[in-house]
Amino acid sequence: MASISWCCLFCLFLAVFVAQVGFCSSSKVYVVYMGGKSGDDPDDVLSQNHHMLASVHGGSVEEAQASHLYSYRHGFEGFAAKLTDEQASQIAKMPGVVSVFPNLKRKLHTTHSWDFMGLVGEETMEIPGHSTKNQVNVIIGFIDTGIWPESPSFSDADMPPVPPRWRGKCQLGEAFNASSCNRKVIGARYYMSGYEAEEDSSRIMSFRSPRDSSGHGSHTASIAAGRYVTNMNYKGLAAGGARGGAPMARIAVYKTCWESGCYDVDLLAAFDDAIRDGVHILSVSLGPDAPQGDYFNDAISIGSFHAASRGVLVVASVGNAGTRGSATNLAPWMMTVGASSMDRDFASDIVLGNATKFMGESLSLSEMNASARIIYASEAHAGYFTPYQSSYCLDSSLNVTKARGKVLVCRHAESSSESKLAKSKIVKEAGGVGMVLIDEADKDVAIPFAIPSAVVGREMGRKILSYINNTRFVFLLSAWRLSV
Repeated sequence: MASISWCCLFCLFLAVFVAQVGFCSSSKVYVVYMGGKSGDDPDDVLSQNHHMLASVHGGSVEEAQASHLYSYRHGFEGFAAKLTDEQASQIAKMPGVVSVFPNLKRKLHTTHSWDFMGLVGEETMEIPGHSTKNQVNVIIGFIDTGIWPESPSFSDADMPPVPPRWRGKCQLGEAFNASSCNRKVIGARYYMSGYEAEEDSSRIMSFRSPRDSSGHGSHTASIAAGRYVTNMNYKGLAAGGARGGAPMARIAVYKTCWESGCYDVDLLAAFDDAIRDGVHILSVSLGPDAPQGDYFNDAISIGSFHAASRGVLVVASVGNAGTRGSATNLAPWMMTVGASSMDRDFASDIVLGNATKFMGESLSLSEMNASARIIYASEAHAGYFTPYQSSYCLDSSLNVTKARGKVLVCRHAESSSESKLAKSKIVKEAGGVGMVLIDEADKDVAIPFAIPSAVVGREMGRKILSYINNTRFVFLLSAWRLSV
């Protein structure tokens, strides 16, 4: 009899365990958006959220709390939780719920910029004899990858005390302590509950803190609000001073983006905190892929709407990808900006045997001192690679005998598995002495290379390939030349 009871008990336990595993495997993270702030106490809002969740968990408050990730209760109302599709559908029908949508992932989208734009007046300069006027009272928040606080761009030297309107905090974490914040970087937070719910967080390489490991957040913060730093250069190139648009403004950091991207529930938590903390401006250099969804199901549109309603200007990037003319972050209550042309080039001169000169882009510090034969990389195809495949200078695709001592013309597409730098290394390993890289996306961006190299667009590449049909010599006169 006892053995039968134990058997029944084991079967019951197994059934409960299987049911729980089934729930976990079928549940996903959802945002439950409930519109503007009602005026209720934030603690009451949290209790209400748990009550709503309990109603779809068979009345279990424990299961409701276990599924809960965030409560949004300062700038707007709502919450994030792990739900099955059926539970999400049930909550979407409840009174007060505006929308319910899944936890989608968003993607992350130069020192001379402000001078090029004509912003060199006394309001923007941090140079002795010039005034920065009221910048010290402006707080700019950055929803991004964090910050590297030791950078001289974020020094608080000669800055007055933190503005009294600031209500944020300096959240401690890995390699980030109280001294990481100062009178310049006045606050810092990080968010990863949404990321951990979707991905294997044990493999995360970023600091579990507001510290930046990718550089993107530090980059955007220095562009907008970096202090004036003298003697800046890249290995001797573009030497001079560098500053942000408002070098005396304060910086507030909201790290929401990790290795693979930025999740909606974390972004909304950052917006919610930033509104309460007292920022004046929010920089959001990330966004969805085009085409963008409707506003009620888009975290950035929702967060920026409530920020704007509190007087916070949200500045977002228009996107880096998509078909020509496509854009994201288009809600009318935010300022959406895109990259413009510049009056600065890191030029690499390509001089052909007939004295025709082309100007490419490169940050290579080496240069060729003698002419060399130039060939299209397709002519040096190796092994099982077709000439077409070898024209993209793929790994192991080049014949060493045919490439040795020559300048190779390679192609590059945005879908290429190898980076532009990697292709210069592949050419070098094959014995090549130089590379001309035809960028099929016509993004003539200067980057460093392993050998004397230059990036050109499709039209210039077509002319160089036409020249190859008649003669075989090229001379790279200069590996780089700064043109301003």
